[in-house]
Amino acid sequence: MEEDNVLTFKNETIQNVFKAQWKDSGTKAVIQRNVANKDAIQLSTELLRIFTVEAVHRAVDEANKDAGGGSQTLQVEHLEKILPQLMLDF
Repeated sequence: MEEDNVLTFKNETIQNVFKAQWKDSGTKAVIQRNVANKDAIQLSTELLRIFTVEAVHRAVDEANKDAGGGSQTLQVEHLEKILPQLMLDF
């Protein structure tokens, strides 16, 4: 069941990021077609959405630990603390 207010990346944005990377790496087949598989783009978009949501949740938990359970502003340091384990989990 999907909510209407779920934030996500636009498929076009992810496709443009991939295109930029492929141009830099010299992947001729993709550049010639100038398009990636639609399903692959949708799956990549969903994976990046889940990754981003998980990163924010873990960083918020880290910020709450630093504040002793109170609310605190999320800082770059909180993301830096959770990043190594997040990368291992994904």
